[in-house]
Amino acid sequence: MKTYQAVRAEIAKLEKQAEDLRRQELKTVIAQVRQVIADYGLTAADLGLGGARAVGGRKRAGSAGRRASAGVAKYRDPKTGQTWTGHGRPPAWIAAAKDRNAFLIGAAAAPAKAAKKAKAKPVKAAKAAKPAAKPGAKTRSAARAKKARAATKSGAVQIESGVAAQ
Repeated sequence: MKTYQAVRAEIAKLEKQAEDLRRQELKTVIAQVRQVIADYGLTAADLGLGGARAVGGRKRAGSAGRRASAGVAKYRDPKTGQTWTGHGRPPAWIAAAKDRNAFLIGAAAAPAKAAKKAKAKPVKAAKAAKPAAKPGAKTRSAARAKKARAATKSGAVQIESGVAAQ
């Protein structure tokens, strides 16, 4: 019966033999591939290498899917210089801020200030005095809410404004 150490030594010997055989076969395979490339005038793009499109205008199989985009930074931490695009989970340095306008970067700050001024304008008297709804009359939103509740009870799915409600 062989010992553990003897089996490990035999494995190491076989792995070395396998690597030597691979290197010998690799030389032959590389020569064959180079010959085929030369015969057919293939390029790296034809083989799907280097991120270019392959023959026929098709993309490589691995390139399908959503591409990550860095985006343009909209907010900057004045202390550390870290930036955030405004999309996704907010970083700790801005998460607790009540007013994020203080962190806006350059050109993004101007539209925010203009929007803030627009909000501060007084409402015209005609818009402020909306006529009161008749007592007992249902508004559109109340009717929609009632319809959604009824659909939920029946188990039906209702799609309103692109969102499915069950």
